[in-house]
Amino acid sequence: MYLEYYGLTLPPFDITPNPRFLFLTDKHREALNHLPYGIRERKGCVPLTGEVGAGKTTVCRAIRELEGKIHP
Repeated sequence: MYLEYYGLTLPPFDITPNPRFLFLTDKHREALNHLPYGIRERKGCVPLTGEVGAGKTTVCRAIRELEGKIHP
C-alpha cells in the first residue's frame, strides 16, 4: 500500500535488516572503517555494541557485502 503512495520500489521495513537501507551516521561510518580492519588484520575480538535498533546487524551485513565485492 505505501509503496505506491510514496513511489517506492522496495519495501523499506522488512523482518530482516537490509544493508541497502543503511543510513550512515558518523558512528556507522566509524564501524564500517574499524571492523573490516580488525578482521583483515586478525586483531582478535572486534566488538560492535549499541542500543537495540541502532543498526549493528545492518552494519555487519553491509560489511559482508563489501568484503564479497572486494574479495570475490
